[in-house]
Amino acid sequence: MTLIDRTAYPRFKQYPSAKELTELYTPTLEELKFVKSRVRSHEGLVCFMVMLKSFQRLGYFPHPENVPITIIKHIRSYLKLRDWVTAIPTDRQRRNYQQTIREYLGVKSYDKSAQKMIAVVVSSAAEVKDHPADLINIAIEELVKERYELPTFNSLDRLVSHVRSITKNRLFHRVSQGLSSDEQAYLDQLLLRETSESIATLNLLKSPPKSAKLSHIKQLQTKFNHLMTFGDAKRLLSSIAPAKVKYLATHARALDISEFQDIKLSKRRTLLLCLLYEAQVKTRDHLMEMFIKRILKIQNNAKERLKELREKHLTQTSEMLGMFAQVLTASKETQDNLAALGEQVLSILDEHGGADFLLLKYEEIAAYNTNNHLPLMWRFYSANRKALFSLVRSLDIHSTSADDSVINALKFVLDNEHKRGKYLAFEINLDFISNNWRTLVVKEVEGTKLLVRQQLEICVFSYLANEFKTGDACVVGSESYADFREQLLTLSECEPMIEEYCNQLRFPSNPEDFVEYLRSCLTQVATEVDILCADGQQVTINQDGEPVLKRLKSSPEPKEVEQLEEKIRSLMPERSVLDILCNVEHWLNWTRHFGPLSESESKLKQSAERYIFTTFGYGCNLGPNQTARHSRGVVTSHMISYTNRRHISTPKLEAAIRDMINAFNRFSLPLFGERGKERRQMVVSLRFTRIIYIVSITSAMVDMVDMVVLLITMFLISILLCLPTLLLVVFGKLCIF
Repeated sequence: MTLIDRTAYPRFKQYPSAKELTELYTPTLEELKFVKSRVRSHEGLVCFMVMLKSFQRLGYFPHPENVPITIIKHIRSYLKLRDWVTAIPTDRQRRNYQQTIREYLGVKSYDKSAQKMIAVVVSSAAEVKDHPADLINIAIEELVKERYELPTFNSLDRLVSHVRSITKNRLFHRVSQGLSSDEQAYLDQLLLRETSESIATLNLLKSPPKSAKLSHIKQLQTKFNHLMTFGDAKRLLSSIAPAKVKYLATHARALDISEFQDIKLSKRRTLLLCLLYEAQVKTRDHLMEMFIKRILKIQNNAKERLKELREKHLTQTSEMLGMFAQVLTASKETQDNLAALGEQVLSILDEHGGADFLLLKYEEIAAYNTNNHLPLMWRFYSANRKALFSLVRSLDIHSTSADDSVINALKFVLDNEHKRGKYLAFEINLDFISNNWRTLVVKEVEGTKLLVRQQLEICVFSYLANEFKTGDACVVGSESYADFREQLLTLSECEPMIEEYCNQLRFPSNPEDFVEYLRSCLTQVATEVDILCADGQQVTINQDGEPVLKRLKSSPEPKEVEQLEEKIRSLMPERSVLDILCNVEHWLNWTRHFGPLSESESKLKQSAERYIFTTFGYGCNLGPNQTARHSRGVVTSHMISYTNRRHISTPKLEAAIRDMINAFNRFSLPLFGERGKERRQMVVSLRFTRIIYIVSITSAMVDMVDMVVLLITMFLISILLCLPTLLLVVFGKLCIF
């Protein structure tokens, strides 16, 4: 069953505010006149009015005993009736009042036609969305739009779950029927035990990427080649919405081999296909990230080598400058006698090795006395050449802009990969390269311009990495480096929306007025900035036109702060991490965000305790085995690892973070966070957290998902440890001031 808290199904607030009572539950004169025309007793007046206002708020008739007493008292007070007037009608009155209210509000009762309508809408939405809560919200929206009374939540949940199950089974069957026999065999062998003949396994699909070392690039390239032996999985999933594919892949990633074996064949193959497609997409992303990092590493190594050569030739540079100083001194002393000056200059040159030797020395120093590190890149590129060519050749790279000169140059380089000559014919457009690169790449031999093959390869790969970072190049079948134009609306789709969009933002819709409107807004902002910077106390504009923010003087610290800190330390009780997690769960109920990936209600026994144990185990870097060992039989390692894989995800952890941040910001202490040493109040309670954090991040055995859980838990524990301090600090501030 889906949790009602995760849906938009309307419910009463247990304790509505005075503003809500006034705005939502106060009868109008028209409603009061209508109700009085239909009832004859005070009891009927209260019952009818409570049912009317409840239906207007919820869209369905709640049981009279479920209406909060605060609402009943508010309506009874408005009607100027005594407290003993009951608000619970008889069964006959309820039926009559319900029919009258439906006719008055123009709402139809929930019937078979409404069920059919919901089934059609939910079936269509289930092709894109998968969470039952989202489908229930769509059904509620459609019922409200068509002026239908909402059914009970259990009825709506059962109907949506049934339609969702039918739609998913049809989807699984459709995808499974589209697989060939070879593709079915490929997917089935993913669940077999790994052997020397295995091409791809389930662990290979789930394996995370490593650092951008050359050996790791080769491993990732081998993985990608194995995954692509199946072919591009996107063609088999073209009929499924991308959001649906992503959800199914996430669901498949959380399953192990034994759990896959318990699933029906069609569903199993569909999940594996979605997981395979996600692995192909992610591997393309990781390959491009490694390519960019590797090129950046080559550039940094060349810069470091240039720095080393500068330091190495520093002595020779000093000798050359000393010799030049001698020449200048001789020129100053013998200005009138040019013959004597020439003899002295020749004498100085002979003392330092002669003109030819000094010329060679100058050329050697001048080569490394600039910021041009490009000539040194080949030394570090050569070892990576084969891997980079293999990586780039395995991907389908295109340009996202009108200028495709870099992509054309890349094709030219790939076509000449196996050439061993020093020069290549100048047959491509190289207008995109800088002057420093042009000096290295383009050489004139016997009156003919040729391309230096080695320097051309480094140049093109360097510019290709920049193209990917700026979004001017894309990889087909990637996610992080996909063509952004595919997500944009076309001009024909945008033109009909311009008028409405400008009206909503209160912008002029014609070009001339729009430019004038922007000019006036910018002028107004510039005037306000000039007024702000006029006194020069906080912000000034320097001679280069750059804003400069001045440091504000901190207020003197009260003497009572040290006393307050000592008092807090003495009064702060010592608590274990588990106690803190349990206390904050009692206050905020942060574990409500955790649950099955299907967004259904958790079927775990004592689910809150299980979530707390899992958070503690992974957050403190104990892992499931150590946590189970120290729990003295309360939980097993499988229970903890299962909870982490199947009930906890990054969005759910972020939702728990938001709860913590909101609770933290309700205290007064964050308002004083900029006042010097007052931050020390928080440092006292964070020391233990820092120790745990340092131990956690230095472990090499934590995988990516566990690391996310770890970091989020550290943040949660940091806030939790601050809560007692925050209360004491606020109380201390009140006492001091």
